[in-house]
Amino acid sequence: MDNVKVFDALDRKLEKLLGRLKQLETENEKLKSDLGAARKSEKDAGDSKGAVERLEREQEAVRERLEKLIRALESAEEKKS
Repeated sequence: MDNVKVFDALDRKLEKLLGRLKQLETENEKLKSDLGAARKSEKDAGDSKGAVERLEREQEAVRERLEKLIRALESAEEKKS
């Protein structure tokens, strides 16, 4: 095999490798972007979970206060009768 053919073969292989490198770089950027979006979604979900838990605690406190008020009204009504 003469030198021209060897260099042509090497040149083709290098071009294929460079093309594959470019593909991998593009894929890497996309994956970084997807990872960032996933992390943001995870944070938002965590924030939402905390908000839901806080609202549930507040709802429970309101329910307890309402029950206490209802008992007090019922007790006052029984005393009137």
